[in-house]
Amino acid sequence: MNALYQKIYSGLIKHENKKAAERDKKYHKYDRHRSLGIKADILDKLLKQYKTEVKNLSCKEAFMLAQMLYKDRIEETILVGNFVLQNKFDCIGKSDLSFLDKILDYFCSWSTIDDFCIDVLQPILLKYPNDTLRFLKRWNQSKNMWKRRASVVTFVRKVGESGKFTNEALALCENLIWDKQDLVQKGVGWCLKDIMRGDKKKVFEYVKELRKRGVSVTITLYAIRDLKGAERVEALKNFTRATKKFF
Repeated sequence: MNALYQKIYSGLIKHENKKAAERDKKYHKYDRHRSLGIKADILDKLLKQYKTEVKNLSCKEAFMLAQMLYKDRIEETILVGNFVLQNKFDCIGKSDLSFLDKILDYFCSWSTIDDFCIDVLQPILLKYPNDTLRFLKRWNQSKNMWKRRASVVTFVRKVGESGKFTNEALALCENLIWDKQDLVQKGVGWCLKDIMRGDKKKVFEYVKELRKRGVSVTITLYAIRDLKGAERVEALKNFTRATKKFF
């Protein structure tokens, strides 16, 4: 494990771009964030180089490697950790959800959290819905804002569009509508936008109600991004002039 970890880490360091890492701070203005400034296409090429070796790992080795990468608390090493778990998905059972709970304490950016939710957590949700939902409910009330964001971002894209978890997602969003963290609010808005694709009537009515309750425009404006024509006009009825300018 140490040899493969060192190989991966050395490969990342060789492509470090300090100027890009400095620019990256504009998109990640929060404590503890660290990046090597590696471009996405370069990182993708590096990941492909390690795919066969990762696939050949035992489950125990894969978890050990992922944890080593997460512990570095660097944007790129965390993304590689996600890559390891994504490629060893069959190793993840119900009893391993506690492992996922622990590693989230090493995350420190919206990009790594979102990648984790979509590539790692969504397949687990579909495989073990009841067990995964229990953890999402716990994260929904966590002091860790990344866990709170994860509790709703897990329902975006194909999962949201499926309509399978609309009620569960709405309940978790409801718990966070007054959250003070901007990145949590944006996560809620994204979740609402995508689950609206799976159940437009129910979620649309909910979002209109949120505006009447005075919920942050960060949430509601993001939620209605897909709406057009008469539906969009209807959704904007309760918005103030200032809100319309912001939009």
